[in-house]
Amino acid sequence: MAEPTGSLHTAEMARATESPHLHRPRLVVSRDVAGEGALDRIADVVNRLIGSMWLFVGITTGIVVWLFAGNLVGFDKTPWPLLLTLLNLPQLSIMISLQVSANRAQAASDARAMADHATLVALHELSKKQVAILDGQNEVLDILRRAVAKEAPEPGA
Repeated sequence: MAEPTGSLHTAEMARATESPHLHRPRLVVSRDVAGEGALDRIADVVNRLIGSMWLFVGITTGIVVWLFAGNLVGFDKTPWPLLLTLLNLPQLSIMISLQVSANRAQAASDARAMADHATLVALHELSKKQVAILDGQNEVLDILRRAVAKEAPEPGA
């Protein structure tokens, strides 16, 4: 079983803060946060189907064929009422599917944001160390400048 995202984030943040030089950025994609259950797999299939351009083309073609063939063949002389009723039936499940898809996309986005944040924390800690090193170098240079200035002969002497 995967570790809960919150505790993973906390542990990763602690490691990035304590030893930023050991931090390795990680790529997080949607499949990395995919659920493991049967309902999660079904949701993935439904989301791929509902969000596909092929389904859009198929439904649009079906509507156009219904409108013209209904009058020509005679199975529906007034196509709008029945067609609209049939098209409205799946809307509730499609809306729920869209919400499930949005929730799953949000989970992937959150995981990516947490991984990116841990990398930024590690970079920040490294930059703080670099600034401290540069400050130390500046102090050493100041000491050397003062020492050289004391030993240098006065001009004109």
